[in-house]
Amino acid sequence: MKSIINFLFVLLLTISCTKEVVNTNENNTTQIQNTISTWAHTFQPSILYCNVGDTIYFDLGGSHNAIEVSQSSYDANESTPIVNGFQFNYGESGFFVPLEAKTYYYVCEPHLPEMKAKIIVE
Repeated sequence: MKSIINFLFVLLLTISCTKEVVNTNENNTTQIQNTISTWAHTFQPSILYCNVGDTIYFDLGGSHNAIEVSQSSYDANESTPIVNGFQFNYGESGFFVPLEAKTYYYVCEPHLPEMKAKIIVE
C-alpha cells in the first residue's frame, strides 16, 4: 500500500511539474505553458523555474488562494500581500506573466505555514 501511495505521489508530482505545449492562435504558434496546481495543502510544484515573459497558469482548488508576498512575509509564514503583486482568489484559475528576473514568493492564506511556494524567474 505504501509503495502505491509513493508511486501515485511521484506520478502526480511529475505531471504537475511538466511544461505543456499549447497552440495559442490561428497561426499555430506554439508557447510553453507552466502550470501551478494544488494538491492537499501544497502547491505543485513548490518551486517553478521559468524565464521572464513566460506564461504561468494557476489552477487552484476551491479552498485555496495564492497571494504574492515578500520574502520576509514568506519566511515568517505571513500572508501580507505585496502592493501590485499577483493574487488569485479561492478556486480561481488565471495567468501570471513575470516581467522581472527575480524570485516571486506566494502563499495560500488559510493553509500557512505548510502551503507556500516560489517562482524563480531567470
